[in-house]
Amino acid sequence: MGTPAITTAIAAHAGELRRRLAEYDPNGRAPEPGSDAAVFLDALCGSVPGRALAEPPLHVLPPGVEAHFEASGTSLAEQGGHLERRLESLRGWQAVLGRALDEIFAAEPQTRAEAQRFLGDQSGQVIVTLTLAFQRAQQEAVAREEERARRGDTRLQALQRINAAANSTLDLDQTLATAARAVCDEMGADLCSIFLFDDLTRELSLRATNGPLPRAGRGASTGHPYTLPLREGYSGWVAHNGRPLLLTDATEDERFAAEATAYPDTYRGLLAVPIIFFNGVKLQGVIAVQTRTPHDFSEAERDFLEIVAGQLAMNIENGRLYEQTDEQLRRKVHELSTLHQVSSLVTSTLVLDTVLRNIVAQAVLLSGADRSVLFELEPQTNRLRAVASHGFDTPEVERATLAVGRCCAGRVIQTGVPSAEVDCLRHDEGCFLRDLAGAVGDQHAVLCAPLNTVHGPIGALCVFSSRRHMPGQDQLQLVVTFANVAAIAMENARLFTETRQGLRTKEALLREMHHRVKNNLQQVASMLNLRAHRSSSPEVEQVRAEIEERIQGIAATHDLLSTNQLGMAPVEDIARKIVGIVRGSLVPADLGVRFVIGPAPMRLQSEQATTFAIILNELIANAIEHGFAGRERGEIRISAIERDDWVTVRVCDDGEPLPGSFSVERDAGLGLRLVSNLAASDLRGVFTVFELLGDADLRPEEVEDSTVAIPASEATGEDTEARRWIVSEVRFPLAAMAAVEPGGLRREAV
Repeated sequence: MGTPAITTAIAAHAGELRRRLAEYDPNGRAPEPGSDAAVFLDALCGSVPGRALAEPPLHVLPPGVEAHFEASGTSLAEQGGHLERRLESLRGWQAVLGRALDEIFAAEPQTRAEAQRFLGDQSGQVIVTLTLAFQRAQQEAVAREEERARRGDTRLQALQRINAAANSTLDLDQTLATAARAVCDEMGADLCSIFLFDDLTRELSLRATNGPLPRAGRGASTGHPYTLPLREGYSGWVAHNGRPLLLTDATEDERFAAEATAYPDTYRGLLAVPIIFFNGVKLQGVIAVQTRTPHDFSEAERDFLEIVAGQLAMNIENGRLYEQTDEQLRRKVHELSTLHQVSSLVTSTLVLDTVLRNIVAQAVLLSGADRSVLFELEPQTNRLRAVASHGFDTPEVERATLAVGRCCAGRVIQTGVPSAEVDCLRHDEGCFLRDLAGAVGDQHAVLCAPLNTVHGPIGALCVFSSRRHMPGQDQLQLVVTFANVAAIAMENARLFTETRQGLRTKEALLREMHHRVKNNLQQVASMLNLRAHRSSSPEVEQVRAEIEERIQGIAATHDLLSTNQLGMAPVEDIARKIVGIVRGSLVPADLGVRFVIGPAPMRLQSEQATTFAIILNELIANAIEHGFAGRERGEIRISAIERDDWVTVRVCDDGEPLPGSFSVERDAGLGLRLVSNLAASDLRGVFTVFELLGDADLRPEEVEDSTVAIPASEATGEDTEARRWIVSEVRFPLAAMAAVEPGGLRREAV
């Protein structure tokens, strides 16, 4: 019996077979059309749709049945079903149908045998088809998982490349270029382009691409970045709608054809997603990948590109924040540097007029304004008076006055709070520029800051600008800081001016006092000289001459003090004055005395100078009277040095030596005892007399031990052999010393 005959015989009992399968079903339901059981039964009955007239052999499944069970096996594998359970059901159907066929064809042994053989062949083929399809589907699933894992690894590597680029540099363009290359390599695309969105212009600007630049569009011919308005092209559409766009062929959509064909090569396949910083739902730009041929991008590819877009959103935000922070830092450094420079210039002088001019000029430079006015507060009248201006051509500006509380300048004095206004100089009725249209000109913004010191406000600084917007807080703070520096500079200059004026007054009074003392002393000396003609006693004449000489020495010192600054006299000048007086009055006509005065520029105050003049006069007189008695010539050297605020003065003569056991306390006459007393009481110093062999000039290394003799080989001047000197030395602290004028050691004969 052939295939058509056996299927016909079985088909005659299809209802009975269906009933038997229903009884086998746990729920008692007959096989539903299209189910595995129904298709299996239809195959046995030869009722498969589209069955060919030339039937296949009994052991071969009809094409429709084979296709069904291949699909069933594939579906079972994809859904994670169990093949064993499905095969167990098939074997159950086979057993149920086998028993039914035995009963139906019990009287026809040949037909029954043929039916059982046909049932076995069909069941075996179904099991094989179902099993192979299931296994094949599982293998494909494993391959897909492996591919997905491999793809995941490569995409992770691509993300790592982008992240590494972002972490290695804060250069946004470099990060975007790396991202474009990594995305194209991973997705196998031909072009990746990244646009950034500008909030101000509401345009997209092409910032990175791994391929050629567009040949058309705004800015292409001028070399500027390729830009797209919002909603224009597929990039503008994605930016406007905020969602991805997938197109198999972008050139077929007239809305996107212009951008798709803007490149030297035409790109068709398109996947574009927005770059959105979700922390603030802020559009950053658009990233798009394209292929030259039509291409259907998968959902996995879209997900990957969205991940890249999310990472780029953070990188772009960080890059922009860095650029803003870096720019703010550079601006702040520039502002502080400028503030330092202008502050240094303002405080570099104590001349008040120069300080005022510097303040208004540097305020304009610092704030980037056009003009400025400086007001000074007059406490007596409680009014502000303009004392300096910059940038104004109208002279009335520097004659302006206003009351505290009126105009910006008056209000900041009243409140102590800086202010920034726009066009108040046109609307404020109390503005000092209200009636000076020529001075107002094109100025609009006004920034005003009080000049504060520890003693309170001393004025106000106003700067004017042609800009029509409010100055920023940073700019206001900068001007306020400068105003504080300017206030200190003004106060210092004013104090300096007042102090200098006070010093001039004091100096004039001191000079007048010393001049009058000198005149009075000279009158006393003149009276003594007149009285000398009434006495014929040599002793009286000698005492008178000594007293007159001392008075003349003191008068000469006061003359020096009246011509020097603040009653200070250099030691060297006092010595010259005393030598001049002594030479004219005490040196006998038959005695030649050579005076040598070393450099001694340290200055003495009035009281010290007077005492020093008396001491010097006595020491020179003592050398002439006792050292050169009976001699025709001699030399006196006067020198001084200063060390550790102590002055050491020497008066040396090459006269007769001292007695072997000479002591100032025991053997000194009236003159030397006077010197000792004056040195101790008035100068708080010490007086010594000793002999010295060698150079008599003072040297710094001699201060510690004044009795050390200098070898003859180190003697200076014309002396070629060691000389013996009688040294009278006075050491006393220097109460006040002016700056020593520079100059080398000089020796001058007088």
